[in-house]
Amino acid sequence: MELEKKSILGIIGIIVIAIGVGSFIFFEESVSRESIKIGVTLSETGPGSGSDIEIRDGMLMAVDEINSRGGIDGRPIELIIVDNETNPEKAKKDFLEIEETHAPLMYISSLSTISTAVSPLAEEHEVVLMAIYASATNLTVEKKWTYRYYPISDVEAVAILQNLDNLNIKNLGILYQNDEFGRDMSNKVATRFENSEGTVTQESFEPNAIDFKENIAKLQNKDAIFLAAFPDYIEIILKQLRESNYSGEILAVADAATPFVFNMPEADGVYVVAPIIYDSNFLFASKVSENFESRYNKEFGLTAANGYDFIRILDGLLENEELTRENVKNILDQGFSYSGVFGSIDALPGEHDIAFPLFPSQIVNGELEFRR
Repeated sequence: MELEKKSILGIIGIIVIAIGVGSFIFFEESVSRESIKIGVTLSETGPGSGSDIEIRDGMLMAVDEINSRGGIDGRPIELIIVDNETNPEKAKKDFLEIEETHAPLMYISSLSTISTAVSPLAEEHEVVLMAIYASATNLTVEKKWTYRYYPISDVEAVAILQNLDNLNIKNLGILYQNDEFGRDMSNKVATRFENSEGTVTQESFEPNAIDFKENIAKLQNKDAIFLAAFPDYIEIILKQLRESNYSGEILAVADAATPFVFNMPEADGVYVVAPIIYDSNFLFASKVSENFESRYNKEFGLTAANGYDFIRILDGLLENEELTRENVKNILDQGFSYSGVFGSIDALPGEHDIAFPLFPSQIVNGELEFRR
């Protein structure tokens, strides 16, 4: 009986140890597989939705590619996406709710107006905010935790001025949306154009406008009209410009380098600035474009590429690194080199603005032709 009792106790002991080891292994696996949470505020509705839905889709495709290969060090990326409705106040509220509920590793925002609104919250909570598709100059000025992956307005203005110089424009009208992005871009182009001895008339419109006929009438006598607006607005303005029989040249910001804009019949002949993703000879971008079109049944454009590329950058930067908020900042501050759908990118140490090149181009028969 005593021997039998000892045998039973021994078996029980082995079972307990096995359960303990199994539980430890399960716990370790659970910890290693815990998702890497990234808070994302996008305009899935409202006037910024035309661009931000594309950004969302580009990011989701990149996340699926990374997670299908095991994520980052065995941990999947999880995007916590909230629709800010192109409303800065809602974006701030959403940020605080994500912070309280999820405390993500970092945040991603889009558009100058939204990014400018949530940047102070990122600074206050000491968490990295990466703004994409946001060009307003002051966004990152004197900021510790706010970064940008998109050309600032000064960079874009240089390419826009190349188009104006090539066209020999001397009398320019600018139609811009009255927010951080529109004002900044309009002023940058106007200042550079006036310095080249041209004359400028600036005409603004308020967000959510749908009728631009009065604005257009005030600029009818200009040699060219430059549009500084979201793609959703550019779409409407181009239709109304054609209806007004405006005979001058039309130019637009990089926002017009978006498939649903440049595929419009009314966009034919418009001069824009665009990234290299539209160059069919750039094979890497062409392959990503094919995958995107196969997945979503729509063209791969500037904003989708902006979202896709930044997630891929994160994948490379965070591999084998300590995933804390402070370390994400330290990694970005060290600078990096990267080759993606926008070509080769060099982020200098301490630089908060990471830009990719834009080139003068023209919309011809629904496609972009570069004017380098």
